[in-house]
Amino acid sequence: MSRAALLPPVLLGLVVLLLAQMVGLGLSALLGLPVPGVVLGIVLLVVLGLLRPTRAVLRVAEPAATPLLAHLQLLFVPPGVGILLELDSLAENALPIALAVGGSFVVTLLVAGTMLQALLRRQDRRRATTAPAEGPGPDDGPGLDEGTGTTDGPDAPQPGGVAA
Repeated sequence: MSRAALLPPVLLGLVVLLLAQMVGLGLSALLGLPVPGVVLGIVLLVVLGLLRPTRAVLRVAEPAATPLLAHLQLLFVPPGVGILLELDSLAENALPIALAVGGSFVVTLLVAGTMLQALLRRQDRRRATTAPAEGPGPDDGPGLDEGTGTTDGPDAPQPGGVAA
């Protein structure tokens, strides 16, 4: 039996999360990337989760990640304190920060809207190809009245030859 199997699941999960963070920090320092090492560690965990042979790593990390996610709001306290400490620096760079935040918001909104429209069009095409070839239903608007052979709707000729 391995020593890792003797650890409680939460402790083993914390070890996996901290190892991913340390690998991310190491990559960031070695490669001189402008990305924080913590972000690289999260990306590493996502990649490990996408690859079939390494999905067990995420299953091992889950017992530690679940309680952390339950108390996620507490993890926002240190960045909030950092913002207050760097308020002067933020004030000096207010325009670039506002442009970055506003620009990323607009880009995200445009991408999400475009994706939604594309998915809705795709869904409509799928419904059109799988729908039965029947006549218009009662809510489909003007169409041929099956009983009389005439058209119905606001533009249809009314009895007596007068249009509404």
